[in-house]
Amino acid sequence: NFYDGIKAGLHVNGNYMNYKHIFDVTVWLNSGLQKVKVTSEKSPNSYNPFSVKASYTTPTNRMVKGSSFNISGRYLDGLVAAQTGLEFRNRKGNSSLYTYFKALYRPDSADINYLIYRDQWNVRRWNNTLNIGLLHSYEYVRGEGRINLHMRTSALASDYNYSQLSLEVINKNALGKFNINTRVFAQIGTGTNVAPESALYLAGGNPERMMENKFTRSVAFFPQEWNGFGNTTNHFHAAGGLGLRGYAGYLAPYQRNDGIVLPAYRGNTGASVNAELEFDRLFRIRPRFTRNWLKINTYFFGDAGILNANLPGEKLAFADARADAGIGAALTIKKWGPFTKEKPLTLRFDVPLLLTRTPDVSPDYIQFRWIVAVNRAF
Repeated sequence: NFYDGIKAGLHVNGNYMNYKHIFDVTVWLNSGLQKVKVTSEKSPNSYNPFSVKASYTTPTNRMVKGSSFNISGRYLDGLVAAQTGLEFRNRKGNSSLYTYFKALYRPDSADINYLIYRDQWNVRRWNNTLNIGLLHSYEYVRGEGRINLHMRTSALASDYNYSQLSLEVINKNALGKFNINTRVFAQIGTGTNVAPESALYLAGGNPERMMENKFTRSVAFFPQEWNGFGNTTNHFHAAGGLGLRGYAGYLAPYQRNDGIVLPAYRGNTGASVNAELEFDRLFRIRPRFTRNWLKINTYFFGDAGILNANLPGEKLAFADARADAGIGAALTIKKWGPFTKEKPLTLRFDVPLLLTRTPDVSPDYIQFRWIVAVNRAF
């Protein structure tokens, strides 16, 4: 990445019969070679000298049938993180109840230099949470869906105080030569001190979620000019949050009735609807030399949502509803030749032509705007 420079590492993974004692360990030595100097760093040699990431999962059927235990930890890209929990699956395997404890900590101010959103994470602050959720997948005629009900609350020794209850419903439908994908999301949050990395973001995923993706956990693949939030939209997008992709990188200021102006790009309570209409099946262009390893999806999209805009301790109040619409394309590399362990990679390019509420410096409702991302919006 831009801050560690070239990373040399060793990866080991294994299991017993692909069923139990499933482990995954990666260790890197960070050289600092070819690193890019960032404007906020205090010392050119303050990158972490090494990184490590490990996970272990095994079934616990002797305790409860269909259950499993998992534990993971990392010291990676300036973040110290640990998680451990249990998962319980039904006989069909389409429903699961999960619970886990999670701890996040950045020990030094230099660790902020790794982040794409550098001012959205505090240092020397423990963000400890207890989590419980229910995940259910289902199929129906010409479609499939997934429901995730998730609740989290601050845990013992946390420097923050907040709770969140969220519901996400994703459905994918095939109608003739079209695919219609929809996402409905809602979250209710409470607390007087919400961790910025775990807040609900208007445009996309929060920094905590971005840490779970190797392409977005640190500054490496996107120009530094796309970092942070400002007085107009930008070009980097990460999936998640309310998913109003047209407002990526925008502070979304909101003026209340009392004249106070608050940035409404993040909050703790909100709801949204996202939809995509795929039309690539109208044009069956599939060259023989790419059909087995490359896939291109084209679609129209629309997002609409609302987010709270009140200060901690005040009565719940919402900013104005916002929406966007446009056209996009997603290119997926399905296979990597001899690299069988590598997962498919999707590169996304969206053009949010329409915004219902525009920045003052760019007031046109219909205008050419563009964003890039790794993975689909939902």
